[in-house]
Amino acid sequence: MRSDTDPSANFSQYQTYNFFDPMGIEGGYNSPVFGEHFRAEISREMSQHRYRKSDNPDLMINVTIRSDDRVKMTSYTAPYMSGAYYNRPGGAHYGSSLGVGVSVSQRATKVTEASIFIDLVDVEQHRVVWQGVAVLDVTDKVAQQLRDATYTAVNEVFKQYPHQAGQ
Repeated sequence: MRSDTDPSANFSQYQTYNFFDPMGIEGGYNSPVFGEHFRAEISREMSQHRYRKSDNPDLMINVTIRSDDRVKMTSYTAPYMSGAYYNRPGGAHYGSSLGVGVSVSQRATKVTEASIFIDLVDVEQHRVVWQGVAVLDVTDKVAQQLRDATYTAVNEVFKQYPHQAGQ
């Protein structure tokens, strides 16, 4: 999770918000349900920061998503013991040997990573004044529990938003 703030923005002037229609996340192959989940969760967060939803807002909110296929490398170790004498562990017998060691292996796994961008745009100046980004691995479990994944992503991003309406 990360965020970026426009240092010249005066956050004390912002008290109201609304959403782009449609938001970037609602285009293409994305389900419209996706946008509904984000609107609900972001509205909850904005309310906690004392912002009000308005038809004439100070801030417009847009959510976009980018997915990337990545290869993650996992390293792991495995202890081993070698040597045998008639299928028994080796010992001090003629012709046998005993070896102990640790092998190191790597495994490549293909994952799809989704980056979710939440932009707060100053309506008067037409510029992004704050952006929060959540990056998560997309799995079947995440896809099946879309509402929970949306809640978690929005919650984590807004933990980095330090402003309150009018302050």
